[in-house]
Amino acid sequence: MKTPEQYYAQARDIFFSAHPDFQVALDEVTEKDARDNGMTVEQLRSLHAERIYAAFIRQKQLDGIIFSIQLVETDNAVAAQAIESYLRSHAEALGMTWEEFCEKNHL
Repeated sequence: MKTPEQYYAQARDIFFSAHPDFQVALDEVTEKDARDNGMTVEQLRSLHAERIYAAFIRQKQLDGIIFSIQLVETDNAVAAQAIESYLRSHAEALGMTWEEFCEKNHL
């Protein structure tokens, strides 16, 4: 099973494959643009790519990791396991038991 970060990165790549107009815009980032921002071209493109993907997720009101897992993972059992693992980490970070978290979030 992949990490949440790996799912997110892979989903972002899928998103840009499905939206070539965004990729064209990223490809137009110049050395001067990067220098003006104190970055390399690759760093600035990566930053813009992250912002574009994050804006899409916010607009759709999605949880970025859950959406990414659902987009990337073709095995439903593995997807369910990855989502549960992700949600359990949320419960732990909030200092809640899994049962409390499930009850609070109607899971």
